[in-house]
Amino acid sequence: MHSSPQALIDAAVVLAEQWQHRANQLRTAEELRLQQQLQRLLTHPRDKVLLSRIIDLSFRSSNPGRVADQLASLLRDHGMSAFLNRLERLALRLFLAAGRHCGALAVPRLIEQLRARCRHVIIPGEPSPLREHLRRRRAQGVRINLNHLGETVLGEQEAAHRLATYLKDMEDPAIEYISIKISTLYSQISSLAFEETVATVKERLATLYRAAKHHQYSRPDGTRAAKFVNLDMEEYRDLALTTRVFIATLEEEEFFDFSAGMVLQAYLPDSFAIQQQLTGWARERVARGGAPIKLRIVKGANLEMERLEAALHNWPLATYDQKSAVDANYQRMVRFGM
Repeated sequence: MHSSPQALIDAAVVLAEQWQHRANQLRTAEELRLQQQLQRLLTHPRDKVLLSRIIDLSFRSSNPGRVADQLASLLRDHGMSAFLNRLERLALRLFLAAGRHCGALAVPRLIEQLRARCRHVIIPGEPSPLREHLRRRRAQGVRINLNHLGETVLGEQEAAHRLATYLKDMEDPAIEYISIKISTLYSQISSLAFEETVATVKERLATLYRAAKHHQYSRPDGTRAAKFVNLDMEEYRDLALTTRVFIATLEEEEFFDFSAGMVLQAYLPDSFAIQQQLTGWARERVARGGAPIKLRIVKGANLEMERLEAALHNWPLATYDQKSAVDANYQRMVRFGM
């Protein structure tokens, strides 16, 4: 054992350095090019705006001509991105000159290129390629946390479709772990109707937990276990609601032996108190013979939306406004968790 906290810190730094050197050795040339491109993107704030607008606006329509017009308009307004390499900039200039006039040919090719660039972080959702990816990763000893793309649902019909998708995931023997947001289970979430919202979301989450218990998966050693459902966090407004629904659902007798998880974002000052609350509740639950829970601590990835909400409504910013404060809270939460 280490004799002092400083000795533990020094040993952790040495270990982290070893891990980083090993990661650099294993990095492929393609990964290095991607990292360099992301670095250029992060150093040019205007490029981040352009990329976000292209992704958000250009591909909403299924009409190639409409997509081509939208993309051309954005490129004329914002200029060419510095984070793109020379070949990519040349391709976009050719698109501006001629491609936008033949969108039916140019747009499908552009979308194909975008999908190819995203293949490292976004895998196809169609059954055949998804199962092949899961099979390959399982053979490598890697567990997959499946998270469907798509955020806010636009109505109860879409919410029902999303729940049906999650239930279908539970039936798939290749899937053992999924992450969801409670905002995808119910389209009418309201902080003013808090108790009614909790009751509705709890009922739908219980349906999913029930399916996760029933459709077990096989571990590499042959033993069987319930599938895992993790509650992701999105907007600050959903923090208290997610916490209440999480506890209330797991408090039901049928889920006393069921283990589930939840994410907490360190960039929210409220998260540390909620971590303490959940830890105290979980300790008491385990002491009574119940299953443990999993808390996943992240920095937080919805900062731009939180800033926008605060500016539009003239509210105080829900997150910390300094990265150093976020880092400090993250370290505090990790230290408490350990």
